[in-house]
Amino acid sequence: MSQQLIYILLGAAFVIFMIVTIRDWALQRNKYREQVEADNGQELKDASLPLRLQAYERLVVFMERIKPESLIARVNEPGLRVGDLRMLMIHSVQSEYEHNISQQIYVSTEAWDAVSNAKEQVVSLINSLSERVPSELDGKVLAKQLLELSIQEKDFPVNTALNILNTEAKKLMGRKPVNRL
Repeated sequence: MSQQLIYILLGAAFVIFMIVTIRDWALQRNKYREQVEADNGQELKDASLPLRLQAYERLVVFMERIKPESLIARVNEPGLRVGDLRMLMIHSVQSEYEHNISQQIYVSTEAWDAVSNAKEQVVSLINSLSERVPSELDGKVLAKQLLELSIQEKDFPVNTALNILNTEAKKLMGRKPVNRL
């Protein structure tokens, strides 16, 4: 009986040894897999960082280009009537927006919503002001009103979007955001 007991104990020890060995092997394999996945995720994140930063840069440029002072300086020509200036400004804003629409995949939903809202607000503002002014008047009248209104409005949507873009880009770069406006 003592020999059987020894065999049973040896068998039990062997089974326990195998269970512990297999469990340790499985844990090491899972740790390795998690590390590989984390490394791959970090590599993907690192690889996309330049694209994401470039998207923020492009959207900042877009916002700067649709600010009334930039927009007017770019499209206004002597002799343009209100209706023509309105059409040129809206076409410029829409064209710039369409050129940058793919950037939405690289930025947060909040940032993209702010950019889209700013674009819509600028177009709405141009339309609203141009409806109040006879279309045959000199475009300078519309330009002046648009500039005055954008300066007076404290929370102009373009400035809001620029602040969001700036804050998020700074976070991506690991820097403390600075409120520009």
